[in-house]
Amino acid sequence: MKIAFLDLEGTLTKGECWSNIKDKFGAEEFAEEYQKLYDEGKIGYEEWRRKLVEAWAGKAAKQQFIDELKNYELLPGAKELIDGLKKKGFKVIIITGGPDIFAEIVSEELGFDEIYAANEFLFDENGFFVDIKTHEEYRRGEGKVKFVKEIIDKKAADIKDCIAIGGDDINDYWMMKELTSFAVNPHLRQIQEVVDHNINKLDEVLDFI
Repeated sequence: MKIAFLDLEGTLTKGECWSNIKDKFGAEEFAEEYQKLYDEGKIGYEEWRRKLVEAWAGKAAKQQFIDELKNYELLPGAKELIDGLKKKGFKVIIITGGPDIFAEIVSEELGFDEIYAANEFLFDENGFFVDIKTHEEYRRGEGKVKFVKEIIDKKAADIKDCIAIGGDDINDYWMMKELTSFAVNPHLRQIQEVVDHNINKLDEVLDFI
């Protein structure tokens, strides 16, 4: 079995989807302040998550999130890449720090085989938001590559037949160091040092596999 592990936001889609929703549904009053504190390391991810849950719980419906998140833009070559990977016999697995509902929306267009999202949005029987379940192993660097290796073992794949595509964020570092890796003109020095193939467009990956 051949597996392609891909990041989503900043790799297949432009920007990051949180910006589409964090200021919506009652979060606008604290979103900028808490984002700054988080970026500065003064609060942790769990504190940020709890504050979002407090603001959104019972006030926002799943369809409202979908309506906001569906306005995304694919990066050049994204569709050609996924189609080409499948034609070459790769299973396409997304591991993202974003919300699961965003990955599911993009999958409707691109057709991922499996999705592992660090943030699982939970809704009640009436479709209203109630909580965010976090999966740290999908989000953090070394935890991310440990999880990748578990998938490889579970599927009885050879790591030499697996590739990683990402590199817009430091969280991809360990995954890209351990697997044959591809990044579109990465700006981070750490990624530049470990990536096997620095490419100009996503579908250029297909020339190497």
